[in-house]
Amino acid sequence: MGDALRALIDAVGLEVGPGEEIRSDDDRWTIDLDPDGTHAWVATRHRPIWLHRDDTLVFIEAGGAALVEQHPTTSIGSDPERHGPPRTAPSYDFPHEALFAETGVVVGSATLGPLAAEVLALPSIATTQPAGFASADVVLALRHVGHLDGGRWHGVQQDALARLVVTTVLHDNPPPSLRDNSLARVLDRLFDPAGGHSTADLLDGVGMSPRTLERRCAETTGCTPAQLGRWFRSLGVRRALTRGDRPAEVAARFGFSTTASMRRALQRVRAPETDLPRRF
Repeated sequence: MGDALRALIDAVGLEVGPGEEIRSDDDRWTIDLDPDGTHAWVATRHRPIWLHRDDTLVFIEAGGAALVEQHPTTSIGSDPERHGPPRTAPSYDFPHEALFAETGVVVGSATLGPLAAEVLALPSIATTQPAGFASADVVLALRHVGHLDGGRWHGVQQDALARLVVTTVLHDNPPPSLRDNSLARVLDRLFDPAGGHSTADLLDGVGMSPRTLERRCAETTGCTPAQLGRWFRSLGVRRALTRGDRPAEVAARFGFSTTASMRRALQRVRAPETDLPRRF
């Protein structure tokens, strides 16, 4: 599933902004989230936090993380009640006092491409799973943050750690098309950007008949393997068109002879269904 998930994330497009640790001299605080991207990401190392979005309240255990769709009433806090914003002194009598202001809560922004709702089908608040437990990858990422020159994040390391937190949340909330684990190896191959896999290639070493593959795909996605393959191959085309690339250039880039043939191909695309029962 890892390769298929990576292929879907790459097809959608993901940009992750670096995180910034919240500092507060007060034990109780609330901060409103106003991310630059489509989502805010939140991770906490030492303490549990509460996340509010509209009328929804979500508890995030220490060592957990969340990816939250942008909304004007989103906030995180030290407890369920709303308090004032984090406050720190302009200076401290002793250097070690500044350490007590570190909350271990890191906040950043993330931007998913316009096809994210169709491809990833994330809830408005996605958290690491299982809920209420620490995530090993988040814990390791935040621990490494603390080892970078007294807590400062730098360049490539900063970007990589932030992306690790976000992709961990995405991994723990797989899109509907990836929820049948018996199809994992097949979908790894079907969603390979290199493409060109026959049914025999898809089933090599899987121990599944073509008929069973058709049935499992229909139960999980509402599509046949061929329809899933066409849908995946359409994502790059549609993403380019959505961002405003010239249709003629997009058609040539993706191997279509004309823009008309590209349009006809896109009209035949069927997206997987997102509301079918989960299958594990």
